[in-house]
Amino acid sequence: MIRLVAALGLGLAAGALALTNFVLYETPVDISPTAPSAQRNMRELQSGGGIGLPAAADSTAFAETFERPLFTPTRRKFVPVAEKAPTSPQVASARALPAEPVASAPPVPVPALLGISINGAGARVLLKSAGTDAANWYGNGETVDGWTVSSVDKDAATLERGGKSARISLYPPASPPAGGGNGL
Repeated sequence: MIRLVAALGLGLAAGALALTNFVLYETPVDISPTAPSAQRNMRELQSGGGIGLPAAADSTAFAETFERPLFTPTRRKFVPVAEKAPTSPQVASARALPAEPVASAPPVPVPALLGISINGAGARVLLKSAGTDAANWYGNGETVDGWTVSSVDKDAATLERGGKSARISLYPPASPPAGGGNGL
């Protein structure tokens, strides 16, 4: 008799849980974002009821956070360092003279290195050609814009073209922040 009561009790409990599960499954859930009421927040602040509660965050408060690249070691935007022109008097006088047009073609820009994938079978680099928005993966020996991928390291790739070699770093060298300090 006790077994029958226990089995009946377990059966009823399982049935009740199954019914509850079904009702919850069929209940629609509103997942739309909600905006906190500005009047409610002002009233809470004035009455002191909002003490200890987090205030609604303004999206502009995170502007600096969104501007810092996640995958750069310094967490600073990359700013290319401008090369300084020599200031010798001979060069200064040469600049004053009008330059004659040169008939040589401009050098072909090296593709930008966006990523590196190294696995047991080999290594590939994600390169973006100059003047395009598309990027593609290339392995050793493959050619992009006349540049041939000759070697891939964990943080750089070497490309060759016409006997010239260019080593492209995945992480450009960090320049010290202006004004000194540790940049924090």
